[in-house]
Amino acid sequence: MKERSPLLVLIILPLLVSCSVFPGRGGPEVDHVTLSGPAESLDVPANVSSVGWTWSSPRETSVRHVSPISYGLVVSISDGVVGVSGETGEELWRYRRLGERLTGASVTPDGEAVAVSYSAHDGETEDEEEPPPLHEVVLLDSSTGEIKGTQVVEFASMNRIEDEVSSYTSVGKRFGVLFNDSRIIYRGNEGIGADIVSFDLESGEELWSVTPIQSDGSESRVFVPRDSVVSRGVLILASTFMDKSVVTSADADELQGHMIALIGIDGETGSELWRHEIEVHGPIETNPFNIGVERGSGMVAAVANGYDYYEEFILDPVAGEVLTDTDFFTGQDDTAVGILGEAIVSVRKVSDGEEYEYSYSDLSGEVQQSVTVPAPLERREDSFTLAMEDSIAWLDVNEQATDDLSWNPAQLMVTDWDDGESRVIDLGIEVQRRPDMDGMRGAIPALTPPPASMLLAPGALVITEDLDGEDNEPSRRLVGLVP
Repeated sequence: MKERSPLLVLIILPLLVSCSVFPGRGGPEVDHVTLSGPAESLDVPANVSSVGWTWSSPRETSVRHVSPISYGLVVSISDGVVGVSGETGEELWRYRRLGERLTGASVTPDGEAVAVSYSAHDGETEDEEEPPPLHEVVLLDSSTGEIKGTQVVEFASMNRIEDEVSSYTSVGKRFGVLFNDSRIIYRGNEGIGADIVSFDLESGEELWSVTPIQSDGSESRVFVPRDSVVSRGVLILASTFMDKSVVTSADADELQGHMIALIGIDGETGSELWRHEIEVHGPIETNPFNIGVERGSGMVAAVANGYDYYEEFILDPVAGEVLTDTDFFTGQDDTAVGILGEAIVSVRKVSDGEEYEYSYSDLSGEVQQSVTVPAPLERREDSFTLAMEDSIAWLDVNEQATDDLSWNPAQLMVTDWDDGESRVIDLGIEVQRRPDMDGMRGAIPALTPPPASMLLAPGALVITEDLDGEDNEPSRRLVGLVP
């Protein structure tokens, strides 16, 4: 972390309220520091010019995930969470259980609450990789770090779909998909299909449960939820309606008629708002749609890409209205790398592969702006790229061409949209992540979360240190790039 002035320390210290609690013999120490009043909201940067701060997690912990909130970011570490200013990199509050492993952490879509979970098992477990069924969930106010409530829950097993369930800010997937005041899980329905179930986020009370049926009323096919995102109070859910006889992976691999559907469900009532169905004949896909959300407008993009079928949608999340007939994600000429406002950002090779051209197009497909950048041999066009309002940033992980994988400190190349001017910013940390390990799923990077080591948060573009390999120290540092 950068040096604090004595005056700044004097200003900040009276605002913090600290309580360290020893819950009992053998129990973990709870290190809980709160802020006496809400932190001031910050704007998301339209451009960045330099490193403004470096933040390090406490010793013997590592950074697990970074999520944006109104004044910066919430950092999930091995034993808790920390609220950090995006403008200065200063720690504002923290909740840690020293010596205890965090089992999950999620931020609500509005960024106002953070849910963290720990094992509620009384004894030791033999298998550290498989946590016990009960977890204590602590709900925190993200603006101050104060506790809003606690509850003990059983994480949803999710069966086949466990790894596919997430909201765009969710890390604790088995805790559920978070809304502002509730959480959604998928619960097995008598061993066949699943129900969508909503629980109050503070009290744990079950609010509603629904089981969608195929629109033609057919009872021969069961509902199986897949991937999902949350936008403007709506659960946008990818799902499959498949024959009840499909019970094994071998069954699913067979060519067969089934229905895939994109469904919008009101998070408050459970009412179905809209759906788009596609009848297909082929193997049953584990994830029939790739889905992404543009966080500013809430616009949803989804691509169905499977055996002998391809369809894409750009939708209003509340009405389910298709906003354009133009296809952006086919990948034939350009590769879509992001959604910016109501525009699609793409990249393609030009000048016989010696340069890359970035462009963003409105929903009609008309290019509004474009810039070109050099194309180093080690660069892949669809990796480590993040679009901002006034510029586009590419993270050079600085991989060295040696027999053994090695990296020099990473650099960020920032190119302005208006004049194409580029600058290289030294980051001082290593990001040991191969381009094909950049958090991308499949071939549609624009519909996935941002690059795994990059986050555009209020106040800063945040780069996470990534140290790969058994001999390395845990990844502990974040770098904040500011305007």
